[in-house]
Amino acid sequence: MPNSIIGAGVVKLDARKKEPLFRQIYNGIRDSILEGRLTKGTALPSSRELAAQLNVSRMTVVNAFDQLLAEGYLTAVQGSGTFVSDDLPEEKQLARFQFAVEKPRSKSLHSPGTYLSAGGKRLTNIAGDSRNASDDKLRPFCPGVPALDQFPFEVWAKLQRQVWRRATPQDISYGSAAGYGPLRKSIADYVQAFRGVRCEAAQVMVVSGTQQAIDVTSRLLIGDGDHVLFEDPGYRTARAAILAAGATVVPMPVDENGADVSYGIRKSPRARMAYVTPSHQYPMGVTLSVERRMQLIEWAVQNQSVIVEDDYDSEYRYAQHPIPSLQGLDQSGRTVYIGSFSKVVFPAMSMGYAVVPPAMVGAFESALGLISRPPASIDQMVLNEFIGKGHFERHLRRMRKVHQERRTALVDSIEEHLAHKLQIVGSDAGLHCTARILGNQSDIAIAKRVRRRGIAMRALSECLLEKPQAAKRVKGYNGLVFGFACSTPAAIRKAIREIAEVI
Repeated sequence: MPNSIIGAGVVKLDARKKEPLFRQIYNGIRDSILEGRLTKGTALPSSRELAAQLNVSRMTVVNAFDQLLAEGYLTAVQGSGTFVSDDLPEEKQLARFQFAVEKPRSKSLHSPGTYLSAGGKRLTNIAGDSRNASDDKLRPFCPGVPALDQFPFEVWAKLQRQVWRRATPQDISYGSAAGYGPLRKSIADYVQAFRGVRCEAAQVMVVSGTQQAIDVTSRLLIGDGDHVLFEDPGYRTARAAILAAGATVVPMPVDENGADVSYGIRKSPRARMAYVTPSHQYPMGVTLSVERRMQLIEWAVQNQSVIVEDDYDSEYRYAQHPIPSLQGLDQSGRTVYIGSFSKVVFPAMSMGYAVVPPAMVGAFESALGLISRPPASIDQMVLNEFIGKGHFERHLRRMRKVHQERRTALVDSIEEHLAHKLQIVGSDAGLHCTARILGNQSDIAIAKRVRRRGIAMRALSECLLEKPQAAKRVKGYNGLVFGFACSTPAAIRKAIREIAEVI
């Protein structure tokens, strides 16, 4: 019996592994029991015999046996030897089942396509494309990330302590699907005063970031085959949510006046929805002109369509005051206004808001209650305190100054090292800056080489609806997108010197 057990490969030792030898013996016997290769009542060789066969000390085998005995895998019978336990605990039987699941016989089971519906496959394909464009590490030129090194950690921690001290059981329950009431009122007051938004607190929906707001809006308002006017180039993750809802995206090319609304309307006059970033277009950085804003509103009214205004970083304008929202011009109630705290507080909060037309309030509350709950009530309460006690406004003023310094460092460094290669476009605003490449080099090829140096560079043409190949250049959209806010001026200057070497 002993020779047959060892001969079957129950225990295979590898001295090169960092794992101790007694642990390798333990794992070999335990796994064989869980797989069913060592059945109940099977006799094991003595510790002395097994040590001789494995060419290890007897104490090494004794340590492994002691662990297996303690966990109930083996039973020792005085005068007879050591056996596989007849009474394996329930968790051991469950572990045996899990062990089998981890090693499926068919390779096809590794493919998600085995399980997913057509809609599920579409969703994962779209999400995978967007995920590849993101970066979870703070590197120079990460887009959409504010100066997190300047966040008032102590202030936030103090507010958290205060909120927790007076929290009630109701405060840690589920809460309203639309969000914490006082925070909704604070957001309404803020966007009315600083963004010219027309709304009441009841129209404010607190959501888990901009992406959820776009996702819920898309699910509610568009269906398979519906057309959506979309900026080109534009924000890829927003486009992913719209495509996942089954819509067809119709491009509106972006020029110095923002999205070409006329072009989009000519292509699809009966489109169900339009998505725009009018205050600071992503990624070109331009502002949608008043004429085009009014044209878009008029089209939405006549066509009974909806405008989604993503106002993701409008708080940051350095040469002039923030431009009032498009929603404030719309007196027909056909605009969903979306804002985010990721850019003005911190991204890990995962909190944003949607200001929806009065006629859509009930539908949004119902959808949010079904799809997901809002962010934790305690976090919403802390944010409300942060706003109500004036910390939010002070933080914004400070961040505008910090971000302007970092943008200046970027612009000056480009002028010093790359003036003959890059031309900055767009307004003096936001958390990113875009530059066109002067010459025939491909932005995609440059971005790939720069990323190998640990710099989070994004090619402008990657934001186009139809992404070109690395060797292909699209006129007017061959450039680089610099997220300047998350890096210090020194880090920005160093990164630009490296990019100059690459170009």
